[in-house]
Amino acid sequence: MNTSYSDKRRVKLTNALRSALLFVLVATSQYAKATTTTAIAMEGYIYGFPIVLMDETRKGMTGPERSCTFGADINAFKHVFELPDPDFKAVVRPNVDTLYSSAMLDLSESPVILTLPEVTDRYVLMALLDAWSNNFAGIDTTGDNTLAGQYMITGPEWRGRIPRNMTHIPAPTDLVWIIGRTELLADNDIEAVNRIQRQYRLKTYRSRRGSDHNQTVNCLEDDEKEPPIDVVLKMNGEEFFTRLSSLMAENPPPADQKGMEWLLGQINTGRYAKGEVEDLPRYKKRALDEGIRLGQGSIDGAKKLLGIGGWGPNPKLIPLGDYGKRYFIRAVVAQVGFGANQNKYAVYQNAERDSQLQKMHGSNDYTFTLKADDMPDVGAFWSITAYGDDGFLKANEYASAVGIERHALSSNTSLATDLNGDITLYISSQPPQGAPLSNWLPVPDEYFQLTLRFYDPGKDILNAEWQAPAVEKQ
Repeated sequence: MNTSYSDKRRVKLTNALRSALLFVLVATSQYAKATTTTAIAMEGYIYGFPIVLMDETRKGMTGPERSCTFGADINAFKHVFELPDPDFKAVVRPNVDTLYSSAMLDLSESPVILTLPEVTDRYVLMALLDAWSNNFAGIDTTGDNTLAGQYMITGPEWRGRIPRNMTHIPAPTDLVWIIGRTELLADNDIEAVNRIQRQYRLKTYRSRRGSDHNQTVNCLEDDEKEPPIDVVLKMNGEEFFTRLSSLMAENPPPADQKGMEWLLGQINTGRYAKGEVEDLPRYKKRALDEGIRLGQGSIDGAKKLLGIGGWGPNPKLIPLGDYGKRYFIRAVVAQVGFGANQNKYAVYQNAERDSQLQKMHGSNDYTFTLKADDMPDVGAFWSITAYGDDGFLKANEYASAVGIERHALSSNTSLATDLNGDITLYISSQPPQGAPLSNWLPVPDEYFQLTLRFYDPGKDILNAEWQAPAVEKQ
């Protein structure tokens, strides 16, 4: 029986995912005979990485030494009024299709009221993430939705009545991150988006605190501030598990994860701890460090394997934003694309290898072709963005020389088609010869990665029945 190229690629990706999971099982079994503290620390690191990164992200946005890009007080929006550029380091793989509106909420004292305007001409998503990075709710403009209304966001301990004119959004943790994305329809559309952003409002419902969160603030540019993920990756065992213990007390895990809580209690972490992490003897603290090393090694191995099969992850196999007890997947996503939303809102797929499974480099020329009769099934739009191997935007001097300052192409840009209606994108570090510049995606003259985004994806994409074509080296 003949197997289509699409099926072969699906098998490769599935095998890559299985290999990633096998890598973890082997690593776990290999070190199960090590000290109990090391084994628990390895599992605990994988389990706790997202909430520690979330807290460091919150600190970087709302603390006294805050990001100029996303910095704001607690329970207040910070709108990004311009597109990210290569200096943007607040989050990995920033999109350049929408403008961000970000807010960190503290629901421990009071619910927060989110007020949104009516929007009928573009895609908007307000994704709400809990402290563990689960995208537990979202408000968008798909279907007949227009956003318009007031939404009452409550913490897990809040008890009270919901006003009749408000929609209730219960949050599983007191710490909530709102990541708003408002679609740009064209390069000259920024002012229109800014007008919409200014209508997004937050206010506390009732607070016993009075004037809260007052502090002296120093705004730091992204290139002056260490990215949150780098801060977490540099933590030693005592630092990491001390932070995790405090966060688990403030934002308890779901009830069905008590087994993990009990396990962490054995290393003085969380609600079942018998003491403080700092009270552990030296040899156990060294075991914490070793557990972190092993845990990060397993995550790094999985990240490499996930890039082998072309575009990934497969939305049918990997439930982004809704992890449940899939702690390992959650940790990998936190390091690859922190803040990911549920697939039903938007599907993101990354690629670092071409059709021959070779890592893509700017010294080569590539093409990416969408057939007229096999375009992505999206209710809003699709895009493809180029990043350096570190997940950040990169400058391209050749593009700048011809007046092009872009890092993405999309169904919203004026793309040329051939006689058959096919769209071919040209991916290279220098302008393509004999091809329309409108279809040129500049990349750095180094290893690079691509991200496909499908906003309001159809069933074919969600069920992985539609497969993105491979990137072809010329």
